[in-house]
Amino acid sequence: MSNESTAGLRWARSQPDSLIIWLDKRRTVPLIFRPIPEGEFTMGARGESANEEPPHRVMITKPFYLAAFPTTQAQWRVLVKKWNSECDLNADPSHFKGDLRPVENVSWNDSTQWCELLQHDAEFQKQIREQNLIVSCEDLIVSLPMEAHWEFACRAGMETEYYNGDGEAALAEVGWYQKNSGGETKPVGMLERNKNGLYDMHGNVDEWCLDGWDGDAYKCRIDKCSDPFVPGKSQELRRVVRGGSWFNIAGFCRSAFRIWWGPGVRFRDLGFRVCLFSGPIQVGKTAKAEPVPRDGARRDDAAESEGTGVASTQDGD
Repeated sequence: MSNESTAGLRWARSQPDSLIIWLDKRRTVPLIFRPIPEGEFTMGARGESANEEPPHRVMITKPFYLAAFPTTQAQWRVLVKKWNSECDLNADPSHFKGDLRPVENVSWNDSTQWCELLQHDAEFQKQIREQNLIVSCEDLIVSLPMEAHWEFACRAGMETEYYNGDGEAALAEVGWYQKNSGGETKPVGMLERNKNGLYDMHGNVDEWCLDGWDGDAYKCRIDKCSDPFVPGKSQELRRVVRGGSWFNIAGFCRSAFRIWWGPGVRFRDLGFRVCLFSGPIQVGKTAKAEPVPRDGARRDDAAESEGTGVASTQDGD
């Protein structure tokens, strides 16, 4: 990976709890994970969009790892080329080129297939077995993060709009969005990380999550529910997208903001990051929540609920 230090590799090596997996034999393309301990947080927000309400307490009962950066083009390409005879993935799908830029123009189906390739890669498995992990190797799942994992890791103990505070000035310090991106992705790791050691959780590229979409999911949860997850029922089910992108306005890059896309769509501002956690995946307990007042809404929920055009570009390549 060219100029790998700009992506935080030197910093990751200085952190004894970072997990570094090398994707190539020459050890030039690292995949860096940060440990996320179990804990509790407030998921959602009030006064923004109906699908973010009500805010509710969520328990994350097991520690997990989340990639420090969105998956880069170099990382994507190395694994796809290695498995090219056994997968149907494009080794160079991105519109904006650069080894350290996040891979984009990848669908939910593409992203989950890439994670499956990594899970079954013999060299990856060997390196995992050599590590002193905070998760169980026996039932390790290599996947997109569950939506609750994503928001918990992003917030890093904060209940503000962004992981460093509120307002657009705060976002400009940590995320590439419509006003500071210059209309393109940026190399990962250039802005301020959060307290979990994660970069680019706000902006740069939207990130696929594992969950299926349910706009009323929060209304059907009890406080302090454990590890909530919306399972996918079919390939046609909408999938959750988080984080916002270079294309989006500030509000769409908030920690709580959530939209959906179909699992086959590809856009030039849509990517992913990898999560490692112990399975099996459990569906959190649910119960009917109290009705949520809508007086504080500040955005047209009907437009957002369509899941088209509001938060992503329209033309994939």
